[in-house]
Order: sequence, then C-alpha cells, then structure tokens
Amino acid sequence: MLWLLCLIFFIVCFYNFYWKRRLLPPGPLPLPLIGNYLELEAAPPGYETFEKWRKIYGDVYTFWLAETPVIAINDFNLIQQHFVKDGETFAGRMHVGRQAEILRGGDYGIVFVDGERFREHRRFALQVFRNFGMGKGLMEEKQYV
Repeated sequence: MLWLLCLIFFIVCFYNFYWKRRLLPPGPLPLPLIGNYLELEAAPPGYETFEKWRKIYGDVYTFWLAETPVIAINDFNLIQQHFVKDGETFAGRMHVGRQAEILRGGDYGIVFVDGERFREHRRFALQVFRNFGMGKGLMEEKQYV
C-alpha cells in the first residue's frame, strides 16, 4: 500500500513539475497547488517580483497562478509581434470562472471581456474618447496668428 502511495506521489510530481512545463518558456519553480503565489505576495504589489524574474529568465517566462500557467512577455517588440500581428492566435481570454462574478459582479469592462461584449464596450469607449477630443487633430485644425 505504501509503495502505491509513493508511486502516485511520483506520478503527480512528474506531471506537475516536468510534463506540464516541458513546452513552456522557463520560469520559477511553482509549488504544488499554489504555484508562485508566495513569491508574488513576498514583494507587493508584485512588479518587483516580475522584474526579478525578467532579469533571471529573460523577456519571456512562465509563472503559475495555482495550477494555471501564465506566460509573461516583457519586450515591446515581442508584445507587438504576438498580440498585434498574430492577434487571432490570442483572441479570447482565459475565463477565470466565478472569480470575476465574486470580485466584480460579472465580466465587465474592456479588459476582462471578449467577443461581442468586448466589441460593444470598445466602440463605446472609442466614441467617448473621440467626443472628448482624443484622436482628433483639434489643435492642428486651429490656426494661430
């Protein structure tokens, strides 16, 4: 019976620490079940931890939020290449289940929505920005003597 528990433990460790990470960019070693939460909480608000990881692992690295891998990209050209030029590949965002409903009352705003609701919110935001002068060359239209 003890050897069976040891075998199961070995299989779970192999799966979590090797198999799930084999095709991902390098990053800090996650703890079982909680991922890298402890490292993120060690230096709030967290950006110091991200900067430390960037120095260690480079501009692209993987960290874990519980059992979910998150790939961080810290180079503007890479971000532009992946999200602007290959945007269809990254269309659709990870749904965080009930977290959005509990914390915000649902999937609202521009950042956490996708699909038709995203298009509707984006159109509204762009219209408001245009009405307040963003995107218009108002100063260029006025001629000063």
